[in-house]
Amino acid sequence: MTKQSIFPHYADALCEVRGVEVIDVEGAAMMHFADVEESKSQVLKYPCRIDALIMVLCVRGEVSFSSQMSEYHLKADQFFLSSASVLQFHSLADSDFYMLAFSPEFLAKMNVDVRFIARMVAQLRANAYIAHIGKDDMHGVCRFFETLHEQYSAKELSNYQELALHHLYCAMIYRIADAVMGKDSAMNPMGVKERSSEYFERLMTLLSEHYREQRNVEFYAERMNISSKHLSRVIRNFTGKSVHQWIDEFVALEIKHLLKYSNMSIQQISFYLNFPNPSFMGQYFKRITDMTPGEYKKS
Repeated sequence: MTKQSIFPHYADALCEVRGVEVIDVEGAAMMHFADVEESKSQVLKYPCRIDALIMVLCVRGEVSFSSQMSEYHLKADQFFLSSASVLQFHSLADSDFYMLAFSPEFLAKMNVDVRFIARMVAQLRANAYIAHIGKDDMHGVCRFFETLHEQYSAKELSNYQELALHHLYCAMIYRIADAVMGKDSAMNPMGVKERSSEYFERLMTLLSEHYREQRNVEFYAERMNISSKHLSRVIRNFTGKSVHQWIDEFVALEIKHLLKYSNMSIQQISFYLNFPNPSFMGQYFKRITDMTPGEYKKS
């Protein structure tokens, strides 16, 4: 059986690029970027859906990217965490950073404590998913990768090597989580901002499940057991964008992803996303991006 990368598009396109290293197993992967030329990493500039727990650690310089339609600027000794995300990098020149991804199936197979992971996510939620990581802890993570790359960079691994690699990934999750959360950190009580964040996270989760069929605010408000008026007010106050804008941008990102990374035609994409016809989808996409699907596909 062929091993499927969790970074199907990134890994394939960048594995031969100087300055990029990839360590890949079924359900988990780690990529190291060091002083990669912008012209050699064009594939990262397009949105790509990665259904996994995603970690980005910046060792040096600055890397800017979008996740779930929010933009982040990660500087040296900073750490980013997200899940089930649409990633799109904007700039990574003169930077050194790691990107890790772990599928839910991998975490379950490795018996990673779900409560531990959930607590880590909750801890970072109040800090826009970005936290500082100490230089010693960052050095420890770098050493993890060096060990992985030295021992397991071969294309074909024995069964025991594969198993060892899985457990090293599992150990790395706990190593990073401990560094970010700290031994004495405690979860803050949920306040107004955290409540708004909960609504936003719930909206993003529902969107990821129903964006193909449902684009009405009322549908999502009903699923959250609140009025559409209240949901709209909370989301706008918290993010500066309306629920309609988030829905439109979410769908537009999926169209971009399919245009660049799938073999589907524009007509097939329009049917897949339940648009009445390709012309309607084209008008929808152009309203949001100022480009037609055809123009974006050729860009």
